[in-house]
Amino acid sequence: MKINKKIFPIIVSAITGLIAGTVILFIYPSTGKKIGDLIYSNGISVESYSYAVAKAAPSVVNIYVAELNDDYITPNTSKITSSASGVILNDNGVIVTNYHVVTSASEPGHGVWVQTRDGKIFNALVIGTDRRTDIAVLKINAKDIKAISTAKYDVKVGDVVLAIGNPNNLGQTVTHGIISALARSGSGLLTKDIMNIRQGVQELIQTDAPINNGNSGGALVNTRGDLVGINTASFNSENTYGIGFSVPVKMVMQVVNEILTHGKVERGYLGISDVDTNPLDNSEGVTVGFIDPHGPAQGIIEVGDVIKKVDDKNIKDVKELISLISSSKPGATLKFELLRGKETLIRNITLIEDQSSIE
Repeated sequence: MKINKKIFPIIVSAITGLIAGTVILFIYPSTGKKIGDLIYSNGISVESYSYAVAKAAPSVVNIYVAELNDDYITPNTSKITSSASGVILNDNGVIVTNYHVVTSASEPGHGVWVQTRDGKIFNALVIGTDRRTDIAVLKINAKDIKAISTAKYDVKVGDVVLAIGNPNNLGQTVTHGIISALARSGSGLLTKDIMNIRQGVQELIQTDAPINNGNSGGALVNTRGDLVGINTASFNSENTYGIGFSVPVKMVMQVVNEILTHGKVERGYLGISDVDTNPLDNSEGVTVGFIDPHGPAQGIIEVGDVIKKVDDKNIKDVKELISLISSSKPGATLKFELLRGKETLIRNITLIEDQSSIE
């Protein structure tokens, strides 16, 4: 039987590939599992998210803040002041959760505990916090814990996502929904329990995946089980449902890395707030509505001034201004172009450090 000359190279390549694959699998058996997982993850059925849950759920933990027993070591389980969720970021025991989850841990006689999915409980050390993004970093001394994998691409509106956490202290629970919107801003916590969803340093993910009390600090993952955000708040209203918010994983990792390096996130502070303008107002610039008497803008900027430029960069809205100020380090001197009435003024202001604690 004659073999077509065009087909012969294909047959040789296929046989060579099979032989090479067999040799590799014989020498490195674990490679087969990795290849199988890759093939499986690329062929996930849209009718089930069990693969994503099985992959991500072991990295989601329960967080408890409780009073200490008389030994000042163990928690008094009858006096838990806060229960929520967290996510294991690496095998060294670094865990991320929300700032508002651990605020009560600073009270005398209180501590933070982490419970892994297999029921093990560890005392946690608060490495650092950031009120502006509602992020806290914890550390536990644990072995054989599974770090979550992070998404390598940006989510899009319409993507299916899963929220994994500990709602109402029921135990680990999974809900699902879609990405409803992106780049929702927030300036951090207004009080211990209320998040300001307006303008700020955050670029929050909005989702309709149910985020209930206790889901705070939990994982928002895609259908591959990769972390895309840390759940932080829901839109609390009697007549509003299906509006929850998560801090994008890119911002989470930036904040975590700063806290692990410096113990905190360093941001510049100007000390003004804007006038809440009509959303149909297309005029550019930021109209000053309030000046912090202890901030660096005091005595230089006046209420009613319009900030048009900073360091010769046009300022379109308060979101751009906050981004520029917060990305500048304390001690930096910036040049402001102000419109006061019909007069244009140039003023230099040296930023101070943004204090991220709640008084």
